[in-house]
Amino acid sequence: MSVLSDSTRAGHEGRDVPSAAATAFLEATDEVPDDADDLEAHLVLTDGTRTWEADDLAAVTTASTTDPTWLQLQAAINKVRLAGE
Repeated sequence: MSVLSDSTRAGHEGRDVPSAAATAFLEATDEVPDDADDLEAHLVLTDGTRTWEADDLAAVTTASTTDPTWLQLQAAINKVRLAGE
């Protein structure tokens, strides 16, 4: 992802908010190393309030409709898996 510099933004008025958001995102992230064997080890899962680690995700069994879809799905999968044990 890239963000237009001021010199290439001529004629793109009204895009300051998305541009600022993209710039903030890029400044807060790092590239995954080229030699990374496990790409998922470099992902950070967040619901906007907290960061979810693998152990947390393996234990979650409830989620509300306001939670991200990935969290709702993980909770449903864990609930079914635990009911079958």
